[in-house]
Amino acid sequence: MKTTIYKPAEERIWADISNESNVDSDIVGLTQSDEVKDFFGNSVIIHEGDYVYLYEDMREDNGEVSYIFFEGYVIPNPYDFLPYKWCCKLTGDKRYFEYSDEYNKRFGMQNNN
Repeated sequence: MKTTIYKPAEERIWADISNESNVDSDIVGLTQSDEVKDFFGNSVIIHEGDYVYLYEDMREDNGEVSYIFFEGYVIPNPYDFLPYKWCCKLTGDKRYFEYSDEYNKRFGMQNNN
């Protein structure tokens, strides 16, 4: 990722990157409407061209929660066969996502998810 601004999970909106099976690995479905949910479940209105910071929460076998972070630009759904109004064109390294532990270390943060 090429982020220069630190954004913890609490300042991101949720997206389901792990269950996406899009044709392009750099596009993730976001929503069927103009609303997405933030970390606290609040509605956030998105528009084409918005730069968004996203997260997905992953529950570990031991019950702990970890996060995957990714980001990009809101775009109209480019696919007729996906049920979204808005998608996200991911930016950053070809992997496009980063685990919260790695992300926090990169920004010098400790034990912050």
